[in-house]
Amino acid sequence: MEKKISVIIPNFNGQALLAKNLPKVIAACPECEIIVVDDGSTDDSIKYLRSHFKKIKIIENKKNVGFAKTTNSGVKNASGQYVLLLNTDVSPQANFLE
Repeated sequence: MEKKISVIIPNFNGQALLAKNLPKVIAACPECEIIVVDDGSTDDSIKYLRSHFKKIKIIENKKNVGFAKTTNSGVKNASGQYVLLLNTDVSPQANFLE
């Protein structure tokens, strides 16, 4: 079933921020498609995401291509009717979409 909202989160070396905030994004938007687009991180962001968040979509840039291209890649791969862009440092509250 297609999700109504796709949440796109661009990431560059943001493992610590993802660990802190991604669970809050998932809890605040449980019916959303969540896509993290990694922009050539050199930390363990990808490894962390794959081991802790099996249900999110991960798009991995092999090299850093910048914020705009990274975000656009997430939007192109989104299947939701609406797209929400969030940075890794965003910690949404319950019902933030209402």
